[in-house]
Amino acid sequence: MSLIHPNCLSAELPKFSARQEPRPPFPNTLIARQCVKIASAFGQPEVVTEMPTIREIARKAGVSHTVVSAILRGEDGRVRYSERTKRKVMRIAQQLGYRPHRGARSLAEKRTFTVGICFAWAMAEVARHPAMAFVMAGVSEVLGQHDYGLLLRINPSSEGYLPKPQLFHANEVDGVLLVGAIRHDDPHLTLWRKSALPMVLISTPPEHLADINSVDLDNFGMAAQAVNHLAQRGYRRLGLVLPGLDYTCHRENLRGFEHALSELGLPSRSQWVWTVGYTADGGYEFARRFFALKSRPEALVFLAEMAALGFARALIEHGVKVPDDLGLVVKEKFAGQMKCLPGVAALEPSYFQLGAVAAERLMGLIQKRLEPPVRERLPVPLRVEGQTQEVTRP
Repeated sequence: MSLIHPNCLSAELPKFSARQEPRPPFPNTLIARQCVKIASAFGQPEVVTEMPTIREIARKAGVSHTVVSAILRGEDGRVRYSERTKRKVMRIAQQLGYRPHRGARSLAEKRTFTVGICFAWAMAEVARHPAMAFVMAGVSEVLGQHDYGLLLRINPSSEGYLPKPQLFHANEVDGVLLVGAIRHDDPHLTLWRKSALPMVLISTPPEHLADINSVDLDNFGMAAQAVNHLAQRGYRRLGLVLPGLDYTCHRENLRGFEHALSELGLPSRSQWVWTVGYTADGGYEFARRFFALKSRPEALVFLAEMAALGFARALIEHGVKVPDDLGLVVKEKFAGQMKCLPGVAALEPSYFQLGAVAAERLMGLIQKRLEPPVRERLPVPLRVEGQTQEVTRP
């Protein structure tokens, strides 16, 4: 509802010469002021032309500016005040639309209140991964709660390697998030481990650098979970499909797959592990080669998300029924990706949660609530598409 009186739109402005004194406020001005009072009474922020100050809040609250400063900074121990005073100050600050001056706050607390972020790939490659939008959303959600900004820096490398720590300076960011699948031979991870700047890797580092702060999906666990799911339904000959083996996350998938097979006493055959690339066309072509094999697995753990789209299309075109003709577990890149294929078991990672947890852990390091190294792996739920009950092979 508009709080501007209709008369405000048509009234003429008062005219006076240099020798005349300005007239008292005309009726429409009084109406506008009354509208502001009404808005304030209903909890709406007051209309102000300048950023309100701590002293203005203190004057309206009837307390000292020292108390207001302590309340807005969240300093409960240094200055004494009641809970009632705190609520009153916070309400007035909200009504006035107060926001702390970032420059003054940075000087006082010796922080930039900014987090740097960089991807392991060129931006054109990032744009092809829809999951990255959810990661960024999760990061932004958490940083906003801490009143932090985000500084995106472009990776000068287009080879899939991380940038050097010199890409960010300590006087412009308080910490850094490094995002994206990491190559097992990345030469810059060691430099980041030595950097004094707090950092969290949203990926899995190689085993010899396992003490680097990192948050990732449980790549080992999701592969093992998929094997157990298929084994419980009577499948014994299982194969694994990955995009490649250059990246640490996919090597973790392979380790989890092989570990689960060993634990269950199922055969492990190297010729039943395929790499198919990162496109739907790669998955479609793989389907042609797979069904041409005389001896092949009766079930697949398909962890190449984008290639799974092409593979699913081939199954539909050739009338292959899941899970009757082929057992199949697929890792989804985005929610509902495999709805076209009833019977498939879908691994559903939350990339929003991945970004949010990584940002929260970085804030813990910046605020010294956490001690490095931070290492967290997020479980990935598994759901059977289009089934209300589980199916077990005879």
